[in-house]
Amino acid sequence: MSEQKTFLYDVNLFRNKLLKRTWVVIALFLVFVSYNSLQVPKEGRVQFFTIFLPLLALFFWFLRKNFLKQVEILSSGRVELEGGSLKQFDANGNCATIRIKDLEQITTDKFRGYDRIVLETKEKIHPIVNITAQGELVSILEKESGIKSVADLTEDRLWTFKTPLYFFPSILILIATYIPPLKEKFPILSPELLGLFFNVNLIIYLLYLPEKQNHTISQFSLKRRMIFISLVVFFFQVYIQLDKSGWLKN
Repeated sequence: MSEQKTFLYDVNLFRNKLLKRTWVVIALFLVFVSYNSLQVPKEGRVQFFTIFLPLLALFFWFLRKNFLKQVEILSSGRVELEGGSLKQFDANGNCATIRIKDLEQITTDKFRGYDRIVLETKEKIHPIVNITAQGELVSILEKESGIKSVADLTEDRLWTFKTPLYFFPSILILIATYIPPLKEKFPILSPELLGLFFNVNLIIYLLYLPEKQNHTISQFSLKRRMIFISLVVFFFQVYIQLDKSGWLKN
């Protein structure tokens, strides 16, 4: 292929999805701060908010900076086809090159809600996520390499119609917590126990949740980040309960 062909990333789709996820993170953080402020005695709430409000401002600043940076990075990237090679440029001008004739497999799938092409050679696996005109790009690669692409229909979304089934134990605890006869019979039932039980339920769900490889920086996968955040919240919940029971003072 002598003619140069350029493909850009779908920045609008990425921006919209990132904006939704950012607001979800902000909402969860606000719920977390609000809930835990209620666990602090009234005389200690001023000190609690004195600590968390600056952290909240820093958190918002970091999210905004990260949002703008990611959009800028994607806007500056591109994929070029020329002279039998595929070149993927990042925001810094760095280029990853693959000879199309070296391709051994072409796979199309969904990765975190985005269309993705996974190109495999003997040396490496090269993913291309959220590219515009993906069908045209795949068609050109098939023609130049002589390889038919394979569609991977496996889902990797965090939320599906089956997800509520995994949280059925938490739903039972929620119902039991607000049924007076059960609450009287089992004094341990409380909003604090519900929060702790739900978090443990979430950690177990995440541990067994299938996740596709991103073939780039798997050590910082979304699944691992969510497990880390849930564990931090879990230890904080345990600390609050131990402090309220007086165990830490003893």
